[in-house]
Amino acid sequence: MADIRHYRNGILVNPRDFDQAKIVMDWEGKKEAANITINSIRLVADEGKALRDRILSGLTGGVGFFEGEPYRIEVGELNNPASFEGFLDFSSGVSFIDECEVECTLKREQGNDWLNEVADGFSYRYLENQGIITDADFISVPYVINYIPDGAQLLILSISTFLLTKELIDNIKSLAEQIGDIIAGATPIVPIGLNVGQVILTAIKLIAQIAYLVAVVIAIVKLVEQIIEQLMPPKRFHKGMTVKSLFAKACEYLDLTLESTLLDSIDASGNQWVVIPAKNHRGGEKPTGADNSWRETGVPSPQDPLNTFAGVVRTFKDVFNADFQLKDGVFIFERRDFFEKTTGYVIPDTFIDQEKLIDTNSFNTDEIRANYNINWAFDNQDLNTLDNQNGRVFQAVLKPKVTINPKLTTLTGLKEVSIPISLAIRKDSLTVIEQIVRALVSAADALTGQLGNPQSLSGKITNRIGSMSSSSHFSSGCRMVVMAGSTLQKNQRQILAASKLWDNYHFINSFKIIDGKHNQYWLYREQKIPFCFEDFVTLLDNNQVETEGGEPAQIESLEWQIWDNFATINYKVNRLYDDNFEITFLQ
Repeated sequence: MADIRHYRNGILVNPRDFDQAKIVMDWEGKKEAANITINSIRLVADEGKALRDRILSGLTGGVGFFEGEPYRIEVGELNNPASFEGFLDFSSGVSFIDECEVECTLKREQGNDWLNEVADGFSYRYLENQGIITDADFISVPYVINYIPDGAQLLILSISTFLLTKELIDNIKSLAEQIGDIIAGATPIVPIGLNVGQVILTAIKLIAQIAYLVAVVIAIVKLVEQIIEQLMPPKRFHKGMTVKSLFAKACEYLDLTLESTLLDSIDASGNQWVVIPAKNHRGGEKPTGADNSWRETGVPSPQDPLNTFAGVVRTFKDVFNADFQLKDGVFIFERRDFFEKTTGYVIPDTFIDQEKLIDTNSFNTDEIRANYNINWAFDNQDLNTLDNQNGRVFQAVLKPKVTINPKLTTLTGLKEVSIPISLAIRKDSLTVIEQIVRALVSAADALTGQLGNPQSLSGKITNRIGSMSSSSHFSSGCRMVVMAGSTLQKNQRQILAASKLWDNYHFINSFKIIDGKHNQYWLYREQKIPFCFEDFVTLLDNNQVETEGGEPAQIESLEWQIWDNFATINYKVNRLYDDNFEITFLQ
């Protein structure tokens, strides 16, 4: 073993019995940086006393138990060492053995354990409260209430339209007659002359008729406004946040830099994926019982699965078949195979069974699923998510190409990717009722224009196109939309379709080869290999390695007794072992 140096907060220390410590690296079930735990760091004498005082500093104005202490391990030459940056974790497992001896656990700084613990420790509402999220981070999503009027409403609309039209026509005829009368009365009759009294009387009737006609027009406009309000409530807005902003704001709070070509691709101009959190109020209106400090917000609500950063990461790992990695203060979020880049480390060609000089292996057959389902959620408050199933569900069904006895087929199982977000509906056109009402209000616009007070009632109907259709102002969960400027992007359901998620992200999970990729692995367990600290540093951020035959492999777990130059590993090789599959897609 090469010379190892330990530094607590930059000061050289000498831990007791470090040669008996064990390092465990565990990637199993994930592709992000390994869980790394060194089970024991024990400091004694003056170093132990100083550490004890540091841990208890919360009693005297210091940071106390719940802030770790930087700890670095170096090996090799002083001017070019291999190093491991971690921190002493006092929040679990710390032991005071006596006044001058302390034992605690060493973890990796900003490693996977740290992220899971910290990312669930704050909500997006807290980030808004702290000013990290502001109104500038919200996207205003237009929505309209849509429903099909019943027969009685249609009848009332038809009768109202008929009566108003008839009244308007009758009054126009009457106005024409009054104008004719006043013209006739003002024409002198020879030899009688001008009938002044008749002219004055007719003029008074004309003025009254015009006033009545104006009153009828005003009544028509008001009735039309009521019809629009009842049948087609005006466009309102709910606020949300882009998926990328949810990641970026949490990273900003955690002092991390976000890197993600995946998130960049869904945040381009005209293609912004926006999450609208659960809503318990009308857009732009204060909820009943809320105090005067209430304001419209777009952050996830407490009942949303995206309430915390950890919830966002977990949800969109499922949506995009993605994983993350923390490296040097950078949070990387990509489709899971992005991280399958070899470190250059080659697994030494040793036998798993050293006595018999043979390798034994198994296969990941327990991971195969005959049915792979991807589905977006329903929102019981918005009937559109129940009525319109376009793009909501996708299923890939795997079955054997060749069978002899179908009763003995063992290709079974279900993999379900349930996304706790519902798909919205874009209003692409006017309904028949809206077209009828638009014709009516267009006439009303023309009349008000003639009277010198032009309205734009028809515009209120037309500008509903491009909004989100909703059967309620309220929602019980998150909804996803794709925004193109101030309106929803066309072809919402095609862009967000579950089948698109398969085509772009999930197909790599198929056991059948698709575009040169498959999910079949040969498994190797408990192989003992030569291993040193330099190898440990090489694998800190990546478990992608190679066999001596040049095949890509992944180390799933590694256990290394520090003072031994050997480690025991479990690993798998991406190698085909069955090609008797055909796949059917249902949507």
